[in-house]
Amino acid sequence: MQRLLSLSPASIGFLFALGSAALFAIRPIFVKLVYAEGTDPTTLIGFRMLFSLPVYALILLWLLRDPELRERLNLSNVSQAAIVGWFGYYFASLLDLIGLQYVTAQLGRMVLYVYPTFVVLFGALLFHHKITLRTVVSLLITYTGVLIIFGHDLESYGSDVIKGSLFILACAVSFAFYLLFSKPLIQQMGSRLFTAIALISASLAILVHYGVTRSITTPNVTPTALFWIFIIAMFCTVIPTFFTTSAVARIGADKTGIVAMVGPGFTSLFAVSILHEPFTLYHLAGISITILGVWVLSRTK
Repeated sequence: MQRLLSLSPASIGFLFALGSAALFAIRPIFVKLVYAEGTDPTTLIGFRMLFSLPVYALILLWLLRDPELRERLNLSNVSQAAIVGWFGYYFASLLDLIGLQYVTAQLGRMVLYVYPTFVVLFGALLFHHKITLRTVVSLLITYTGVLIIFGHDLESYGSDVIKGSLFILACAVSFAFYLLFSKPLIQQMGSRLFTAIALISASLAILVHYGVTRSITTPNVTPTALFWIFIIAMFCTVIPTFFTTSAVARIGADKTGIVAMVGPGFTSLFAVSILHEPFTLYHLAGISITILGVWVLSRTK
């Protein structure tokens, strides 16, 4: 513990980023285990947020004890953070969970992993960010890697792969919007305050969605599924969201994104060892090429 406390802020930031990448990477594995119990995506996300909402509420109350943090809040930035939270943790999460019904955990994570390319494209369209030749090359490399695994799974599992991939691609688009519009709010409010408000807003929206579309008195969930959903809520939602914002605060978004490139590798490791998904030369080539493309993109100025 003493050695950990003696680490530099940058070293601690890298540890946070690595922990976040690993915990986010294992989430599709737990999702597949929940689906094996017959639970549907809406029920999964509803109970996930039911478990995590009190934690975020307590964290927000604790943060608001600081007068300096309270002064950062106003109706405008709180409402914006609430809306932005829907894109990152309501729409994106639900689309991801729906898509994972139809694709392998490995392909699902690879498709989601292209979200930085949408950040670049939407940044150019909405904020007139410059797209260089190097950026175009990195995008082509990234999508080539994803298409290798997509082609393999399409041949192996059929047309459902197309449906699932489109849902997860829409998730990546939604998450890209979240990242683009969250940056100025994080600068105004601080990462922890923004994260708490965004997740509380998304959780409430998800619970309303669940209440309207599912039975509250007879939920379609087994005790085993509840256990896995609790693990997802605590270890693949609450902890990594704060790990990520803490990493960004210490080493910046660019370096945090570079560390996150280990995510698909973690997912493949867990998918093969726990779910017994196949890992072929197509997967090795696809993951390697996609990681290369995202790395090139992260180096683009």
